[in-house]
Amino acid sequence: MPTAPQGNILFRPTKTRRLVSAWMTEDAQEHAIERITEFQDIFDQTIFMCGLPSGLRGKHEPWPPESRKQLNKRLRDLGVCTLNDYGGGWKDCGELLQRDPKLADQWVERMLAESDAVGTDGVDIDFEGWPGHSRYVYTDFIHRLGAALHARGKMLSICVYSLSPEARRENTIGFTDIAVLAQWVDHFRPMTYDLYSPPSDFPGPTSIAPWGRETMTYMCTHIPRHKIVMGLPTYSVDWDMTESSRSTQVYDYQWIAQREKESPIGRGWCYYWDVNLIRYTDSEGHPHLLYLSDAKSTKSHLVTVDSLDLAGVSFWVLNGDDPKIWHCVREHFKRW
Repeated sequence: MPTAPQGNILFRPTKTRRLVSAWMTEDAQEHAIERITEFQDIFDQTIFMCGLPSGLRGKHEPWPPESRKQLNKRLRDLGVCTLNDYGGGWKDCGELLQRDPKLADQWVERMLAESDAVGTDGVDIDFEGWPGHSRYVYTDFIHRLGAALHARGKMLSICVYSLSPEARRENTIGFTDIAVLAQWVDHFRPMTYDLYSPPSDFPGPTSIAPWGRETMTYMCTHIPRHKIVMGLPTYSVDWDMTESSRSTQVYDYQWIAQREKESPIGRGWCYYWDVNLIRYTDSEGHPHLLYLSDAKSTKSHLVTVDSLDLAGVSFWVLNGDDPKIWHCVREHFKRW
C-alpha cells in the first residue's frame, strides 16, 4: 500500500488547536497565496475549486491540472496540504449516475488520476441539489471513492448542507445520509452560510451564531465530532431594500469599509444573531442592509467549534476576505 502523502493533515498535528482550511478559486489564486503566506502559521489546508475532473469537462477545462500542480508545490513549501474539489457544473449528474451506475468507477478513476497528477492529498466533493432518490447511488459513489483514496493514503472530504432537526423534518433526509457516509468520509464540511442569500426576497445575514450552534450540535448526534469541519463565510450580503433583484453577496472588505463610513450607525451589532449590520443609502436613494461576516461574527462561530470540540473550520473563500478574520482565528486557536 502506498504511504500517505507527507502533507496529509490526517497524519500530522494541526498548526493551531484546530484545523484551519479554506477554499480557493483559479481567478483569485494569487490573492489566496498572499493570504496563506501571511498567515502560514495557522493554515493547514486549502482546497482547489476545479469543477469537473479532467476528461469530463468537454472543451472548456477550468484551472488545468498542470497549473494546480505548480501551485501545489508552493503550498507544500508553506506546510499546507491540498485537496481537489469537484462540484460546480455537475448539472443533472445525480440523474446521470442513477441511469448508469457504472459511471461511478470512471469518475473515481479520473479523480484519482488528477489527484496524483496535481499532487494533492485527496478529494473534496461538493455535489449539491441532487434529488433525494439519488441517495443510494451517491452513497455507493462515496463508498467507492473513499475506499480508493484510502488505499493510496489519501483523504476524502465532502460538503453537506448545514441542517437542523426542523429542516430534516421539512426536507427529509435528502441524498446525503451522513451517518452512513461517515464510514468512508474523513471530513464533513457543513456549509454554515447562505442562511439568507440573494436573490431571495427575505433579507438577513448569511450566517448567524444560534443557527451555527444548533446545526453543529445536531450534526454531532449523527457523526463523530473529529470529522466535522465547520464551513464559515468570509463574504457578506448586501440587500437592496428597494429592488431585491439587485441584492448581492460581497467579496470585498475594502468596499465594505467605504459603506461603513457612509452609514449613520457604522457597524451596529445585532445581539443574539452575533453579526454586524451596516445601514446605508446608495447613490440612487435605495436603502440597504449590509450584514457582515467579519472578525467579530467569526469569533462567535469559533466559540461554537471549541464548545463542541469539532475538528476545525473551513472558509469560503480566499477572495476579498478581511485579514482581521485571520487575526481572529490565530488569536482564538493559538496553542500558547
